[in-house]
Formats: sequence, C-alpha cells, structure tokens
Amino acid sequence: MRKKGRTKYFLLGFVCFFIFIYGFIAININKPELVRKQSKFTMDLTLKPIDFRIETKEYVFYIDNKIIDHAKEKYMSLYDKILSK
Repeated sequence: MRKKGRTKYFLLGFVCFFIFIYGFIAININKPELVRKQSKFTMDLTLKPIDFRIETKEYVFYIDNKIIDHAKEKYMSLYDKILSK
C-alpha cells in the first residue's frame, strides 16, 4: 500500500515540475526584444531549423539541428579508436 502512495506523490511532483519548467520557458521565449537584450538570462527557440539557446552573461547552451550529426561523428571516431586498439 505504501508504494502506491509514494508513486502517486512522485508522479504529482513530476507533473508539477514540468508545468513549472514549461511556464518558465514559455515566459522567457515570449519576452519582447528590448527586455530580452537587457536581461542577464535569455532563451530563444526556433522550430525550423531547430535552434534552442539559453544564454547568460558568460555561458551559452544550445541545441541545433546538427546535434545528431555531431553526436554521430563523435561516436564513430570513438568506435574507430576502440577497434584500432
């Protein structure tokens, strides 16, 4: 019985967390350009081509449409290095 109760609370917390994150992202992406330039933290999202950026004063985290190509190249080079040994 206790395990079902824990699962329900975990699921509820998980859903609330994702609603919070979705709201945070939606608000930051829809900011006007003037406010976005003056902010220390910005988020940009474009769907065609896929480009998701999170920028702070010092760091930039981005995911673009070439992420699969970059991952494939890295895994292939790692695979080749392992086979060559």
